[in-house]
Amino acid sequence: MKTLIISIFLATIGTVSYAQDTAYISLDKTTALFFKSSVKVVGKTPPDFEIRQIEDGLITLKALNPDFKSVKLNIQDQSTNQVYHVAVQYSFGRAGRRIEVGVSSAVITVIRSPMSNYAAIGSLLASGKRLDVVDHKKTGGVKAWVNKLSLANNKVFFRLDIRNRSNLPYDVDFIRFYIRDLKTVARMATHEQEIVPIYSNLNKHTTILKSKEVAKVFGFHRFSLSEDQALNIELYERNGNRHLYLQIKQKDLDDLKTINPATSAAADILAANQSINSSY
Repeated sequence: MKTLIISIFLATIGTVSYAQDTAYISLDKTTALFFKSSVKVVGKTPPDFEIRQIEDGLITLKALNPDFKSVKLNIQDQSTNQVYHVAVQYSFGRAGRRIEVGVSSAVITVIRSPMSNYAAIGSLLASGKRLDVVDHKKTGGVKAWVNKLSLANNKVFFRLDIRNRSNLPYDVDFIRFYIRDLKTVARMATHEQEIVPIYSNLNKHTTILKSKEVAKVFGFHRFSLSEDQALNIELYERNGNRHLYLQIKQKDLDDLKTINPATSAAADILAANQSINSSY
């Protein structure tokens, strides 16, 4: 019976994340922490979220109050006495995940091009009107477009335009990017590969007022998609429910526009940036 309950619980957790620094929790989603051996929570436990030890190596977290500051939960490995310091933070969109604590992340480290190259490409794509829109969504007077999908320095870039035509300002909480199968079986755990931008010109606190529009650019290490996969882009509103969900599919990558910073207008932008930097 215990095994059945645990199996049902695991099936309700949506995604898997390895060696993640922060455990995000919310009022309606349970986040699970998996450890390789038996552990226990040590020290004081904040009253703002519920902590349950389901198994020796499985701890679940759920928020009881959304208005709490990020805290660190101390969890000790009973076999090695190693203490894991897990940051806990409230987030509606990023909660409800399975997190493997103490497992190395399968991330390939790549030598990056100079950041000024990324900034030059970002400035080039952010300028001008929308072009070659691959997806768009609208909710509550807010609309977003994915456009200008490009390849530069063997990296994938695209522009995300966000427009607000409602009287209520739109505060961007965060934007999440992950690759997932287009078709998933209901009530089964889905496999997601979260990817992190190597470049973004999105400010930490971005607010879009009525009748205003912003154009933000994101760059990634080159990735590929199968025909039954998509890069999902989730845009979440802070303290609101006007979330937007967009996709880039395999067919969209077939028509990538190539940008060569050494010979295109991006080179002029880069030269201007270097001139400004050298004056300081």
